[in-house]
Amino acid sequence: MAYYQIQKLTKNTSDTLRTQAGAVSILAGEIWRETYTPIIGTAQVDYMLEKFQSAERIYADISINGYTYFTARDIGKDRLIGYCAVVAKEDHLFLSKIYVHRDSRGTGVARNFLDEVQALCRLEYGFDKIRLTVNKQNENAIAVYKKVGFAVVDSVTTDIGGGFYMDDYVMELRK
Repeated sequence: MAYYQIQKLTKNTSDTLRTQAGAVSILAGEIWRETYTPIIGTAQVDYMLEKFQSAERIYADISINGYTYFTARDIGKDRLIGYCAVVAKEDHLFLSKIYVHRDSRGTGVARNFLDEVQALCRLEYGFDKIRLTVNKQNENAIAVYKKVGFAVVDSVTTDIGGGFYMDDYVMELRK
C-alpha cells in the first residue's frame, strides 16, 4: 500500500514555492512525455511543457494568476507522485491539471485530489460545478472522469500558438 501526503500550494505556501514549482515541472515532463507523445507527438509535447508546465509558469500561475496546486508526495520514497491545479472562473472551478505518475495510478491519489478540489469548489468559492478539458484521444482519462461523475458538455479546438491546437472535450461535474 502506498502512503502519500497531499499538500496544497498557494501563493502563501512558503518561501520554497520556486523549488516546489521546479519539482512539479520535472514530474510534469515525465508524465506528459509518456502520456501525450503517442497522442500529439514530441514537438507539441515539448512546446506545451515549456508553455504550460515549466517551473516559471507554475510559479507564476500560483503566485500571480490565482491557481491553487495540490501535490502528492510518496512518503516512503520521498518523491512527488502527482499534482493537480485549479483556478476559479466566472461560475465554476476549472480543473486545469490532474496528473499521477504511472507507478502510483490506482492508489487513490487522483480520487484524493478530486476530493480536495470538490471541497475547495464548495467551501472556498461557493460553486456547484467543476469543469475540465481533456484531449479527445485520451481515452483512459475520459473513462476515469466519467467514472467519478463528469459528463461531456462541449467540444473545443483551441489554438495554443506555435502552429499547435488542442482538440478537447469539456467535461463537467455538478455537485
